[in-house]
Amino acid sequence: MKEVMIQFLQRQLLRWFDEHGRAFPWREPGASKYQQILSEILLQRTRAEAVARFFPIFFERFPDWDALAGTTMEELEEVLRPLGLYRHRAKRLFRLGQGLKRRKGRAPGSAGELADAGLAGLYVTNAFELFILRGRRPLLDVNMSRVLRRYFGAGEFVDVRHDAVVQRLASDVVEVRRCKELNWAILDFAATVCRGRAPACGGCVLRSMCLFCQGEGDGDDSPRQG
Repeated sequence: MKEVMIQFLQRQLLRWFDEHGRAFPWREPGASKYQQILSEILLQRTRAEAVARFFPIFFERFPDWDALAGTTMEELEEVLRPLGLYRHRAKRLFRLGQGLKRRKGRAPGSAGELADAGLAGLYVTNAFELFILRGRRPLLDVNMSRVLRRYFGAGEFVDVRHDAVVQRLASDVVEVRRCKELNWAILDFAATVCRGRAPACGGCVLRSMCLFCQGEGDGDDSPRQG
């Protein structure tokens, strides 16, 4: 049954994404790997729309790996201040820049090198493997976790960093040729349909198999009609 549910979710959400997916600069065909991975760092705990507005400002100032390697913590904090969480982001990006210097300007080529640059962590490591190494990895955050837990009826919500159940589900779900697009589809679906509050279950393309919509889930929240 699980395999049938996975295939249904993959098929339905990719079809939904082709019609309703959101457009962001880091998703454009011309976006570089550098722009994609740094955008994921900027996206943490921040609305995608805010990062989209900030995108041209940041990448005009830091257009490539060399620019990031040559900057200072103070400059990063100055540029990142309008986006919020600027000290946290600046610290992470500065570490990445210093790592580039140690490797004489060579960008990280593996998840291990990314960790050496101070960017270890489930979400960023998965994003690195997805966008840079072209592996099939989930962009697993609280939003993707919500969709998967509701759909599969996978119990209570916990921190995704320590949630082996949802990590396995996410890895199984993104095992598909259009892995990158499916990741984006799930995140967009979480933002616009399977919302944290008042999910639009009435118009959900997963409704016929979603255990949350059918009132069979084990989580804290209950289905609501949208």
